[in-house]
Formats: sequence, structure tokens, C-alpha cells
Amino acid sequence: MRNEVLKNRQHDPRITYRGENASRLDNLTDAVFGIAITLLIFNLTNPNSFEDLLTFTKTLPAFLISISFIIFIWIEHLEFSEIYTLNNTGLTVLNTVFIALVIFYVYPLRFLTLFLTNFFFNTEIAVNIQGEQVPYLMMYYGFVAFALYFILYLFYHRALRLKEEFNLNAYEEFYTKSQKNRLLIMFAVPLLSIVLTVVINEFSFLWASVAGGVAYILYTPLMIFWQYKFKNKSKEFQHP
Repeated sequence: MRNEVLKNRQHDPRITYRGENASRLDNLTDAVFGIAITLLIFNLTNPNSFEDLLTFTKTLPAFLISISFIIFIWIEHLEFSEIYTLNNTGLTVLNTVFIALVIFYVYPLRFLTLFLTNFFFNTEIAVNIQGEQVPYLMMYYGFVAFALYFILYLFYHRALRLKEEFNLNAYEEFYTKSQKNRLLIMFAVPLLSIVLTVVINEFSFLWASVAGGVAYILYTPLMIFWQYKFKNKSKEFQHP
């Protein structure tokens, strides 16, 4: 799958793609993502009656949301490994932590998406959680999301420190710094969600849950601002 995706991706002529040939570590990482998706599938309700079949169908939105998150994280990893490769001890260690978090991410992600599907679409899927426990679910999810994006941030931080070894050109150095800034946004928002949830939960678990979820809306304006700055600055670098 990785090779097919890489063949069809648009490549920037200003970037040297050092990892177009997948390494064994890339293949291992892809296999872990495959396992994560498999765990999501096997965690679905097993239909043994028509009512079970209806319940199974109602889990589809949660399943699609969960798969989307997993694929999104996989693409983040793919883009990094394609440009820089993972042939470095420090990057290998980070990648090991990363794939462990991906597996750990599956069940909180699945539980949260089922809960939100139940809440917004009134699907009546059995999700055992009390109202006062919802803020802790938000904190749990926020921590895993924060950890994943923080590790991805460290990937680019490490690549920047290895710029001479990777022989990064001026545009690639700018690109790496820009990706660091983007991932700073990606892990800062879940961290803010956790902080808001913890603080407000002292007064109201309902408003803590709302604030923890609403914090993720910040992704939209922040990413639009980042994209605007990135595009304007990248125009200063001429295509070869």
C-alpha cells in the first residue's frame, strides 16, 4: 500500500525524497497500523440477531471516524519517512514509541467515537460511562492525541538537527521548520483541551466536557493561518 500511495503522490521538485524505497522499519510501522485497523474491526459488535445487525450498522459512523484518524496519523508518518528516511538511531527510538502509541490509541479512540456517535445521533449503542466520567475520557483522549503529535514533532526536530547528515537544502530546512510549527499546533490544542478540562472540572463536569471538546475547534483557524504563512514564504524559494 505504501508503494502505491508514494507512486500517486505529488512531489515537490524542491525536495529530495530520501525514503521512497520503504525500509524494514517502514514496513513494520505499516504493519502496526494494519493491526490497529484490525483491532477496530474486531471490536465491532458481532451481529447474531436482527437487532444486533441494526446495532452493528449504527456503529459505522464511529468506525469511519476512527479509521479516518488512524489513516491521518499514518499519512503524517509516511510523509516524514518519505523525505528523511528513518535510518538513524534517534529516529528509530522515536518510531518505536510512536508505533506503541498507535496501538494504545485504538481503544480510547474507538470508545470516544462510539460515545460521540451515541450522543449526537442518538444511536442507543451501549456505552457504559457516567456523566462525571466524561471529562476524564476527554483528558484520556487528549493525552494520547498530544503524545502522538508530540512524537511527530520530535521527528522533525531530530531531522533538523541532522540537517548536515541529510544534506538539507535551504527549502528543505524551511520546510522542516514549518512542519515543526504545524505539529506544535497539532499537539498544543489537545494539551489546551486537557488543561481546560482539568480546571473547569473542579466546578462543573458538564462544562468541562464541553470546553474540552470545543477547544479542538481551534484547529481550523490556526491551521488556516499556518497554511497562509507557509504558502507565502515558500514562494520565495525558486523551483530548480
